[in-house]
Amino acid sequence: MKPILILCTFLFVWAACAPSPLTPEERAEQIGKQLRCPVCRGVPIAESPSALAIEMMTIVREQVQAGKSDEEILKYFEERYGEWVLLKPKPVGMNLMVWILPILVFLGGGIFIFVAVSKKKATTKEEL
Repeated sequence: MKPILILCTFLFVWAACAPSPLTPEERAEQIGKQLRCPVCRGVPIAESPSALAIEMMTIVREQVQAGKSDEEILKYFEERYGEWVLLKPKPVGMNLMVWILPILVFLGGGIFIFVAVSKKKATTKEEL
């Protein structure tokens, strides 16, 4: 009886915490935050006040209403404006370095600090 009660509680909590499906407007906003405004550099089209960004958001909304997937919509804009329009670069080719380099630098820094501290401790023990 107790395992069933725990399972039911877990399922209830999981169902209560599950994200609700996005409305078409929320989904369009989410996609718009992934696309760079060609006029206001570095600003997503969802937040840009430029006429071109507003026009692009209209196209995003139309494509969401047409039932296209997020990937199809992003690909549509990538084909017209190039990969530059994506605020989050794809992890392929040279872009892969953008994803891997910070991890390598972090790990390298951690190893450097570990070795430096170990040498300092060894030197300190020898002096005593």
